Amino acid sequence: MLWLYILLGVIALIVIAEIGIAVYFFNYAITRNPYDPYKKAEKYPEEMKEELAVYDAAKKGLALYEYDEIELLSRDGLKLKARYYHAKAPHGITVIMMHGYNNNWFYQFGYDALYYLGHGCDVLLPDQRACGESEGKYITFGVYESEDCADWCYRVNEAYKPEYIILHGISLGGATVCCATGEKLPDNVKGIIEDCGFTSPYEQFTHNLKPMHLPPFIVLPVTSLYCKMKAGYGFKQKCAVDVIKQNKLPLLVIHGDTDTFVPTWMGKKIYEAATCDKELLLVEGAEHAMAFRVDGEKCQKAAARLIYKATGIDITN
Repeated sequence: MLWLYILLGVIALIVIAEIGIAVYFFNYAITRNPYDPYKKAEKYPEEMKEELAVYDAAKKGLALYEYDEIELLSRDGLKLKARYYHAKAPHGITVIMMHGYNNNWFYQFGYDALYYLGHGCDVLLPDQRACGESEGKYITFGVYESEDCADWCYRVNEAYKPEYIILHGISLGGATVCCATGEKLPDNVKGIIEDCGFTSPYEQFTHNLKPMHLPPFIVLPVTSLYCKMKAGYGFKQKCAVDVIKQNKLPLLVIHGDTDTFVPTWMGKKIYEAATCDKELLLVEGAEHAMAFRVDGEKCQKAAARLIYKATGIDITN
């Protein structure tokens, strides 16, 4: 009988430990935790000097363009916010740029948007749910963000009626635009640019757990169940690498070849899974979400090629 009590006690401790790890991991990875480079710069001024210079340049550049603040009510009742920037010599193309994990439209895309604006493309810059000025407690790693992305397409059509829409996402936003191809999209959505997106929440978390020396096969099932209860989704509910298999729109996959946060093999896996007109651009020496910073010219040329394939318009002219 003593051994039975000991066994039950051990099982109870394991269950309690698993629940504790699940709650910790959920709070760490899923709940809103905004990135603020200016606060980081207070501690690491030299390390952040170059990054802050990019933001200062973005502020000056964007100040030259008119914009509207627009909103979208998500399917689950969240008020999502975005800025719509108007190009000065528009081609009838709107690029919807979906930012990454715990970021916001300005820090992630403020500078990159200037390329599109300077080449005749209007730009929609949303704050994803649970990020920036948009409502929401939980990040859903593309599961519900992909629905939001599809709805932003309809919102843009309602307000501005562009001839063409291109979806451009980075990191979590990359997974978002891939998963959005599985939603019902307006007919004028013509192309996808996916930059360093992950294949699935489950594979991303499996990768992130390695440095913590936590076994994914123990941690993730319990955490996924807890996430389902709290945030309404599971880690295997929607996977970019699966959804992209059905996509028929031209696709550009960009990934840094030294990305260790969302490893390069994930970008290759998404590219290999796609059966559409596709291009893979691996940027030498680029870490996570840094491809456009490391080799902006190469990335911009690839984006222009995608837009030409998708719309027949050469934005470089």
